Amino acid sequence: MNILKFSVCWRVPLIHNHPHRDRSQRAFTLVELLVVIAVIGVLLGLLLPAVQAAREASRRSKCSNNLKQLALGILSYESVRMKLPLGYTNPAGSTKWHSWVPFVMPFLEESAKMKQYDFSVEWWKSPNREISMTPLRVMQCPSTPALDRIADKPESSPPNKTGFCADYFGMAGVNKEINNALSGAEQFTFNSSDASPLILRGPLFWYATDNPFNSLEQVTDGQSRTILIGECAGREDVWRIGKMTPVNYTSSPASRARGGAWLTTDNPYQIGSRTAWNDPSPIPGRLGINNSNEWGHCLYSFHPGGANVSMSDGSVHFMAADMSLRLLAELCTRAGGEPSTEF
Repeated sequence: MNILKFSVCWRVPLIHNHPHRDRSQRAFTLVELLVVIAVIGVLLGLLLPAVQAAREASRRSKCSNNLKQLALGILSYESVRMKLPLGYTNPAGSTKWHSWVPFVMPFLEESAKMKQYDFSVEWWKSPNREISMTPLRVMQCPSTPALDRIADKPESSPPNKTGFCADYFGMAGVNKEINNALSGAEQFTFNSSDASPLILRGPLFWYATDNPFNSLEQVTDGQSRTILIGECAGREDVWRIGKMTPVNYTSSPASRARGGAWLTTDNPYQIGSRTAWNDPSPIPGRLGINNSNEWGHCLYSFHPGGANVSMSDGSVHFMAADMSLRLLAELCTRAGGEPSTEF
């Protein structure tokens, strides 16, 4: 038998380690790396503002929801009690001195806190002091830089007026001083000797002998055209056009955006004032939205371009920072008798 023999010859290609053999596998040069890094930087520069805008849109939406809940809580209170809460009560009355907030809390799913609340003592004294030292999240705007702020105003006799801070306030109307910032044709007409002209009062005006209670019947300008709750964020630190001065109760002049604590009777105010707290210098800048968060000045928020408000019908609107001061003032009064205007 013939045996066929096959021989297989494998040819192994020679590999030449030559530096110019395959240019496709060479590394990036320094210039190319710098170009790539620059392109990535440009892309990030385009992306980050979009991400920040999306986050702010989410925070603003949450803020709007907070104001919606607060307005509905007040309207629920009105449905049960047949009246709106006072901005603050008669300090000489049986309920001592309290703002509108504790009266509305049971309608904000905060009944547990209210079980310990005592209307026979002031808000800053025990047991109310301990409640004030806990945050009320529905009263905080998520766009505010420091949410967990605590007001701690010294008193001549202890205890201090201490409490977690809020970013919303009850609309008490318009201060007479606003005429100083309005042109002659825009100014309000009232008796200058009247401390609180009726046409300048808001839906959550405080106790007065001629204002023992508030009601929706007093809102003759229309519930959809009368601001009930507005933003005044960042108190008790002072914010002026985005620049913050930390609260200092004892400096001269002092630095304080009054009304920070969510239970304080300083929560409500009338807009239109330039008077700073314990400071002889007037609040500078244009009297308008987002100029200053100091008590009695105007609306203030950390939303670009304006501030949120809830109306007396429960709706929520964004007020542009450049809107007419006269128009804003008209929306803050409950019975000014102004003609209907779009806003």
